[in-house]
Amino acid sequence: MYLPPHFEQKDADEIRRFITANAFATLVTVAEGEPFASHIPLLLDGEENLRLTGHLAKANPQWRHFEANTRTLAIFHGAHAYISPTWYEKAGVPTWNYAAVHVYGRIRLIHDSDALGELVNRMSRHFEGEGEQAWVPAYPDKMLNAIVGFVMEVDEVQAKYKLSQNRSLEDRQGVIRSLQTGTTENEREVASLVQRFLAQVGERHDG
Repeated sequence: MYLPPHFEQKDADEIRRFITANAFATLVTVAEGEPFASHIPLLLDGEENLRLTGHLAKANPQWRHFEANTRTLAIFHGAHAYISPTWYEKAGVPTWNYAAVHVYGRIRLIHDSDALGELVNRMSRHFEGEGEQAWVPAYPDKMLNAIVGFVMEVDEVQAKYKLSQNRSLEDRQGVIRSLQTGTTENEREVASLVQRFLAQVGERHDG
């Protein structure tokens, strides 16, 4: 993606937190020159060597794209909001603030029913939680045979937090105030992000 240096997020812990919190991803492949996308939850594993784990319906043709051993892109989307130039003290133009992470890698397929059972159990535990009312899967082999599991070995991560970092302190504070009074959860989440990273910038400058 287009990634100006002032919008690039490099903190590995922050990127892992973002992916985990926004696990419903857009998985993009290219087959015979045509882009193809699926929208699925993915689990992040690993520390130094990151991996993404998930599964597709066997009826979904995308899993066959992985067999070509070409790179796959997983896009994780965070909060986003319109930014009006009327919120600035200085002149500006309309824009959009957002956070997104692009993860690239090659995929290894999982067909074995035991491995698939372990995969869906782990995903269910993650998203259901450990409470007494948590649903516990018990898939017969017939159902497991209807899906294809996969692991993406990550070879590149790009994280973009476009949070008005190219504006003055006064302009960013105006963005925060305006978004905090917005009517949507997205606006308030973006306000919190701008505020959080504004504070971190201030700490770095003070230190």
